[in-house]
Amino acid sequence: MLAAVLAASFLPVVAFADGGGAVSDPVGNAFKGPDKIQYGVAAQYTNITSRSEYKWDYIRDNDGGDVTISYLDNLYPNHKTVSVMGTQVGHVTLVVSGGDVDEERFEIEITKRNVTLKSTNVSKTYDGEPLACPVSVDPGFATFDDVYCISTSSRTNVGITNNNTFEIIFIKGSPDSYNITKFETGIVEITPRPVTLTSASGSKEYDGKPLTNHKVTVGEAARDTGWVDGQGATYSFTGSQKIVGSSENAFECIPNEGTNLDNYQIKKKYGTLTVTNRSEKYQITLTPNSNSVTYDGTEKSVSGFETLEFEVNGSTYTVEGLTAEARGTDAGEYPVKVSGQAVVIDSDGNDVTDQFIVNISMQWASAALRSLPVLGRSSCSESATTINKHGYHWCSSIEMKR
Repeated sequence: MLAAVLAASFLPVVAFADGGGAVSDPVGNAFKGPDKIQYGVAAQYTNITSRSEYKWDYIRDNDGGDVTISYLDNLYPNHKTVSVMGTQVGHVTLVVSGGDVDEERFEIEITKRNVTLKSTNVSKTYDGEPLACPVSVDPGFATFDDVYCISTSSRTNVGITNNNTFEIIFIKGSPDSYNITKFETGIVEITPRPVTLTSASGSKEYDGKPLTNHKVTVGEAARDTGWVDGQGATYSFTGSQKIVGSSENAFECIPNEGTNLDNYQIKKKYGTLTVTNRSEKYQITLTPNSNSVTYDGTEKSVSGFETLEFEVNGSTYTVEGLTAEARGTDAGEYPVKVSGQAVVIDSDGNDVTDQFIVNISMQWASAALRSLPVLGRSSCSESATTINKHGYHWCSSIEMKR
């Protein structure tokens, strides 16, 4: 069957013989060009016979081979040389005629196109989207075919997937026209996405209450850093500073639904929580215990304080390290003796003495124990009773009863 010859005014694709060889030496005496071309590959053919004009055509053999012949008008306006592209695997016979010279024929074979496909390595920083290996094609499919290579494996989360597979889909054309070699060796790697989280700092004077600051700043957004859109975390703080001193404002990340912290490279920067000494110390006053007893010839005593527990600014404190005691046998007043070093302890057992001034109520300490001189029973009429400066009741006269 004779096929039409296409006119063309462009430079041809570099021609290769089957197996990748260059244009061959002349074949026989009439033609110069390869006896084999691959499917989808163009080669130049020259009729070396001298003619007044050159007319090219071809005959398809029974095995279904087919080609297109293009005139290279810009290079060879006499059409002595043409470009021939294989468009179907098989055999064809080129026919050249023209002038007063007999036509000449040359048989060529269109072989399958050798194509190597390989899944190539690829990597990226985690972004929440799947990643598949691209497929390289060497030297490529015929330009008139429509072929897609689609990866059949991919990866979304951080890690590595080896030997990524793919499939070849022919929209136009046929795999029967190709010798296809596949290398499914591609590696997909997803690397962790950097996120910098910084907790806030804070400071105050001591007030008995913990200092906290539950603010976290996510580092400035840059390419491939920070939380992926729609992902993130809440923060559980363990950082707290109650007594004078400094400590880190530590926290833990609690991922939101749909967030996998393994996909992130989280860098924490802790702020500092600082509590300073009070510029004006808290004051508390201890009152020693007191007592009035009737003389009976034996030693009497009183000890301790009315209370050693105090509430200041909503917090509870205990005073330790002090003793208070008064002893006496004869009738009279006995002052209390306070000894020791006051230590103020908060409800968590911390020594916070430096934030307090501890006072002793000397009004009661000066007359903590009074022994009354009574023989037998005594009674004081209301009119004979006075109240001294310490609040004690005294009899101004004593009636002795035997």
